[in-house]
Amino acid sequence: MPDLATFQRHFVATIDGSRAGHPLLAVYRNTAFKGAIDALADNYPTIALILGSDMFVALTSEFVSDIPPDSPVLAAYGAGFADWVEAQPIAQALPYLSGVARIDRLRTESHLAAEGDTLDPASLSAISAEQWSKSAALLHPATRFGWFTVPAPSIWLAHLDPHAAEIAPEWRAEGVLLTRRDGAVIAQRIGPAEHRILFGLRLGETIGQAATVAAGLYPDSDITSAFRDILASGALSSLKPKGF
Repeated sequence: MPDLATFQRHFVATIDGSRAGHPLLAVYRNTAFKGAIDALADNYPTIALILGSDMFVALTSEFVSDIPPDSPVLAAYGAGFADWVEAQPIAQALPYLSGVARIDRLRTESHLAAEGDTLDPASLSAISAEQWSKSAALLHPATRFGWFTVPAPSIWLAHLDPHAAEIAPEWRAEGVLLTRRDGAVIAQRIGPAEHRILFGLRLGETIGQAATVAAGLYPDSDITSAFRDILASGALSSLKPKGF
């Protein structure tokens, strides 16, 4: 992974010469501007933790200047932040940063999502295997998931642990699933089969169709175990039988 400390020193140095006219200071003279920065800190806490206060304020000041809030309600502000970060020079030094930002965004969306029923795995004992296979599964309103070509989920999850040692994940693609239980957002890593199943269910595929495609794409995966993990996570809301 790139040396964050080295990049931070270089990043701060590049703005130091023009600090007097930089939004880093203006933020404290402009309440609305500062409110937008504070909202981004709330909505992207892992990015703030990774970058540190000075760099985070400098970076998000540029974002607020480019994409100011379009509503006085800032709870969901920053929808395009991850895409914006990906286009900035910092993404070259920290290639995982935009992925971490996307997960922070998924967490915010999950937190703000509507309430909904959660499918109880015990209730499935009342239906046949054929009914299960031919049913579509509706995702819970708070369910969010994503796939990343870098280990952004591992990096994001590691920063949730205040006692974590050096973060050095294996550099590989990973997925993440976020659900909400009793008002708390829960996140977990998922493999490609789980991600494809969730993607298929979101598209409206039946359980059997999603399972067949996932098994074909990832023959080494345990599809039964993947469904069991998805059910246990609370990601599904209800079944919608088809053909019965």
